[in-house]
Amino acid sequence: MIPVVELLVAAEEVAVAAGKLVHDKWVNPVPVQSKGFRDVVTEADFAAQALITNAVQSRFPTHGFLTEEDDASLPTVGDVIWVIDPIDGTINFSRGMPDFCVSVAAVEGGKPLADIVANPKILAGAIYDPMRGELFSAGLGLGGFVTGNGGEKRPLSVSTISKLSDALISHDWSHEVVGRQYILERLSAIAPHVFTIRAVGTASLALAWLAAGRTDLYFNYTLKPWDVAAGQLLIAEAGGLFANADGSPLAWDVNGMTCLASNGRLHQPYIQMIAGR
Repeated sequence: MIPVVELLVAAEEVAVAAGKLVHDKWVNPVPVQSKGFRDVVTEADFAAQALITNAVQSRFPTHGFLTEEDDASLPTVGDVIWVIDPIDGTINFSRGMPDFCVSVAAVEGGKPLADIVANPKILAGAIYDPMRGELFSAGLGLGGFVTGNGGEKRPLSVSTISKLSDALISHDWSHEVVGRQYILERLSAIAPHVFTIRAVGTASLALAWLAAGRTDLYFNYTLKPWDVAAGQLLIAEAGGLFANADGSPLAWDVNGMTCLASNGRLHQPYIQMIAGR
């Protein structure tokens, strides 16, 4: 197995390179295509993904991929599986809003993809915010860090907020009607009792901000593995908790899944408030 440090360096490098490409394309608007109900893709998504996968294949020819954008040419098995969201927050990106990011994670492979997804062991992850020049990254057992635009590097640590009344909670809207109904129900239950709520429009960046202690809890009802892979490791290494929306252990599902992430102190208060509604 390749050392986690080497995988981490690779994840950081490709995330930053792809982010710079995405930044350049954001300045010059790109065509938008629909790829499903309330879901869009741009030429920049494909270009950034190709940059990442080409770089990884050149460096690690025996590795496989799980990517947001379909690419039948990529292997799906390997010693390590790279889970990639080339632009998380494509709708923001396509509308000229500066909240989006690149998410890259390396997951232990050597098994059928279905088995890996059911019980992933995330080895390294990087989330790059190209508009702010911030890189959030973590290696399994190595801790997590945020590197600023000026090169300063700081450890990631979740917040110490322990009361919902003091909490800044974030969420994202589902593409699906049922998912939005669930979210509205949760918002109705918690909104009167928390400090404030934000909808970010990019799950990966929301998770990175939680790991950095900028927010305290995040929930979503329609996510895919590439939305959470890097962020899940960031939060674990920063001392937080990541689970299914009902608090049960999270198993990835390429068809969609829910999630509840927090600083660890707010998990049970949130679940109890929702259950008691």
